[in-house]
Amino acid sequence: MKRYYKVIFLLLLIFLGINCTPTYATSNDISTTRILFIGNSSTYYNQMPLMVEGLAKANNINCEVKSITASSYKLTQFATTGNAYNTEIVNALSKEKWDFVILQEHRENIMGNLEATKNAITNLKSTIDSTGAKTILYETQADYIGNDFIIDGTSIYFDNITLQNYMTKFYFSLGNKFDCKVAPVGVNYTRCMKEYPEINLYNSDMIHPTLEGSYLAACTLFQTIFETSAYNNTFLSGSEFDTSHIIDKLDNDTAKKLQNVADGMITLSTYNVTLKKGEKASVNAKITFTDTNPVMANYSNTITYSSTNESSVGVNSQKGTITAIRNGSSMIKASTDSGLMAFCTVNVVQPSTSLTIKEGSIYLHIKDTAKYTTEIYPTDTTDTITWTSSNPSVVSVDETGTVKAKKIGSAKITAKTDSGIKLTRYVRVKLKTPTSVKAVKTSGSTKSYKYSNVKVTWKKNSSAVKYYIYRRRLGKSKYTKIATTTTNKFINYNVKKGRTYYYKIVAVYSSSLCNSYKSPAAKIKLQ
Repeated sequence: MKRYYKVIFLLLLIFLGINCTPTYATSNDISTTRILFIGNSSTYYNQMPLMVEGLAKANNINCEVKSITASSYKLTQFATTGNAYNTEIVNALSKEKWDFVILQEHRENIMGNLEATKNAITNLKSTIDSTGAKTILYETQADYIGNDFIIDGTSIYFDNITLQNYMTKFYFSLGNKFDCKVAPVGVNYTRCMKEYPEINLYNSDMIHPTLEGSYLAACTLFQTIFETSAYNNTFLSGSEFDTSHIIDKLDNDTAKKLQNVADGMITLSTYNVTLKKGEKASVNAKITFTDTNPVMANYSNTITYSSTNESSVGVNSQKGTITAIRNGSSMIKASTDSGLMAFCTVNVVQPSTSLTIKEGSIYLHIKDTAKYTTEIYPTDTTDTITWTSSNPSVVSVDETGTVKAKKIGSAKITAKTDSGIKLTRYVRVKLKTPTSVKAVKTSGSTKSYKYSNVKVTWKKNSSAVKYYIYRRRLGKSKYTKIATTTTNKFINYNVKKGRTYYYKIVAVYSSSLCNSYKSPAAKIKLQ
């Protein structure tokens, strides 16, 4: 009996052992953050994206990176359809899953052709957004000795500090416009050169980054992407996380100093504000850094606010309260004595209160154009008018309110202001007025010698479903419709002689609103 219970007990242990075996996560269970970098040499120098991956892995974040880069390339080139790199980008985005896409622009476009950059980001970001990935802008460092840039056709020299301030402002203007974060690498370059002048961030060409410069960029990008400080991160030379040995030559004490610089971050409560004249709002900045950071301990870290366009937007320098003064835009800069800075875009608008269109319904022929005359109040409104056509294949309308007739039919044209005021007008595209109308005496029997037959002909209109024939006798004021025909000829029988007659033709469409105008008259005098 005892042996029986022993067997039962052993079987129970085996059962429990099988069911209590812990389940370990496989590699497929671990979430991997995938980051795609798009840029030029500021991105690929010293394999900087792999440094971001190393920092992430040292922070227990599973991460994979990929780069699509080309020397001296601008985002406009990456965004051009047919470009080999654009094809690679499109394939990467469509065939692989990404969490973040980092866009880095060439400083020449940032300083001299910001509109081109906006267009490029518009094109790239639409594809990025469709995949669910988030876009981050990589603000690069200014040239160490400054540089000349063509601004509105004039070559202007900017020193390092001035150039970096402009680049930072422009990068934030892009980030704010496209609702994406900015990684302030250039800002941290400036802060590092002040705090640790012994650290050389620039290559011998005074433009590209050294290993140290790339590591600082990687720390800044890591913090922007993961919202986690790189302070005391163990991705250091000789560590288990530097599997590619890309930072073997980076002194660890220097690396920690670079982490100190990147640790300080400033964020804003809002990055875009739209106000009407006279309205107020607040922008609140927040500084984050590790308490033991020796760099940040050297400063009061008081936040100061300023406006780049005080004629349009005023700001309380201590509180960040902004006031809309007049139409226009400005950027509110929040900065600290430690060199941190961020920008909020403020637009001051004046909504429209009324809209009038001078023209009523417009009648056109195919290929004709016409333009609406509008008045919008108040005169200083910032509203624009958006034009749409209910039937663009019949009548198109452009952004200026110019309509073009494309084929026979009708369309409703809508004008709408940004504030929501809406007016509609109709455009009718009519059949062309019949031409080559002729009236001649023709043979045939009549009811007496006092009558004749009149043959009326005109040029055929293939879009007409039928024609109306009108006649007027000399001495009478009105034309009377005397017949309807589906062909381009008509015989008016038994017309009394000794009188003069006038004939007109109307081409008829399926909708009477699109019928042609009456043709010029064909005159005939019957003897």
